[in-house]
Amino acid sequence: VTKMPLKAGAPGIIEQTFTNKRSQMAEADKKGLVLNVIVAEFNALRGEIKERSSYAYTLLNINITATTAVAGFVLSDKASPILLLILPLLSPALGMLFVDHAYNIDNIGDYIKLRIRPLANAAAGDSGLFGYEDFVAEYEQKKLLRILPLGLPLTLLFAGPPFAALLFSWAELKDSWAWGLWITGLLLFLAFIALWCRFLYAPYRVQKKKRTKKGPG
Repeated sequence: VTKMPLKAGAPGIIEQTFTNKRSQMAEADKKGLVLNVIVAEFNALRGEIKERSSYAYTLLNINITATTAVAGFVLSDKASPILLLILPLLSPALGMLFVDHAYNIDNIGDYIKLRIRPLANAAAGDSGLFGYEDFVAEYEQKKLLRILPLGLPLTLLFAGPPFAALLFSWAELKDSWAWGLWITGLLLFLAFIALWCRFLYAPYRVQKKKRTKKGPG
């Protein structure tokens, strides 16, 4: 049997080929590990968004229940109108906690968009991953859809009852403690309005900054 002689340098070529394959496999394993970590963090963050959304609407339900109960007692003449001062203390406080959850949900969305998404795209070689936040940002630029379904109802629910309570309890303010509660309620009411308006306007401030950085044209 005649053996074919190996060409000069053949062992080196074969060894280099195996080295390249091992490097490619190691790189693929590394990317797979990175993707697993990214997906795990993404799922954890989405879980936190879900929990915060649930807590936020629990606060809304508490506000509705408390408002209905207090208003019911006063309107049925079972309690003094001074009891209405509970609402300017309670509703704005619950409203600010609601806004805090909303801000944190937005922050998580920004983190997913700005930190997790680029890492996932680089590891997977696909720029279309985790693109949901782009759709959210685009939707939030529609002022009518942001104000009517979100801004107006929540403003009425968190700011309407305390505003009405401050008006109707005005005539009952005879003692210093009642005035103290009324003023405190007014300050909380104004604080909620300021914080809520700032949250509603936040997407447009971001868009304005982007346009300023791009410059004219």
